[in-house]
Amino acid sequence: MIRRLLVAVLAVAAVAQDCDYSSGKRCIKPQATATATIPFSPLFSSPPTFVYAIDELDQNDIAAQKKLNSLSIPDGYNGSVVKAGWWLQYDNNTVNKDRSQNRNYYAFALETNSTNAIGGDAGGCVNLLGSDCVNNLKSALAVATYNAAPIDGGMGAILGQLYAHPLLNLSCPADIFGTLGTAPNLDVPLTLNPFEQFAIMTDITINQDPLASGSPNFVHGVPQLRYRSLAEQGARGVVGVTISWPVTDPFAFGPPSYSMSDVTVETVCLRAGSVDALKKNGASGHRARGLGAVLAAGVAMYLL
Repeated sequence: MIRRLLVAVLAVAAVAQDCDYSSGKRCIKPQATATATIPFSPLFSSPPTFVYAIDELDQNDIAAQKKLNSLSIPDGYNGSVVKAGWWLQYDNNTVNKDRSQNRNYYAFALETNSTNAIGGDAGGCVNLLGSDCVNNLKSALAVATYNAAPIDGGMGAILGQLYAHPLLNLSCPADIFGTLGTAPNLDVPLTLNPFEQFAIMTDITINQDPLASGSPNFVHGVPQLRYRSLAEQGARGVVGVTISWPVTDPFAFGPPSYSMSDVTVETVCLRAGSVDALKKNGASGHRARGLGAVLAAGVAMYLL
């Protein structure tokens, strides 16, 4: 058993080491991870695992990002740079590929500097954000999605509007749809990814099967750069969101043919570590890149 376990650990560690930041691939070399399941029905018969990963870039990584023109160090900034990303991990046997379900499926992630503990309902978000924030956030996303239908790419427009004009009555941390300014001349939206069109299961319009299960070498969405240390990024709360709603006839006029209650919004909250834990133990006890990759790739789900 121990030998099989060691082989699995080494194999997954090798996968993460294949990530070359100069290639432009959607990949990450996790130094810290956090995982939790999140409902995403009826696309999945059992909830997929939302994986959040962060990596503090070394000088070679920074040079690779600069080569891709994806990193512009602000004037006067000499601090750390972190890459952050997320993905959904699942077993193919849990996927519902019935096109007659006629639903859109999207996922995205938000950040917050809330220092509250993670726990409670809504995937641990009630303790982190407060019940009023969670309920209002879900309602706001459902209303905005309903009102945007059947616009193609509506989720991108919805999130863009929320960042451009943050709602002030959500009872949420001020930065949930804010910007970060942790370095000079820096004003970057906090979303880890504007949105990911995960699947469109339909027999009405063009069908899109679900994205393949994610991994360190296939991050869902483009990993984002943060001008922070690993400990600082690890202390931030992350809000994973899945949202689905019925597919409508793109040529139909008038309001959607479904009700707002047909829009499903689910959340999960995670934190890759805390400042104290990361400084003391490194990546909340999972500091090594190889073990971080194991957590992200699913092998260690049975080790925790």
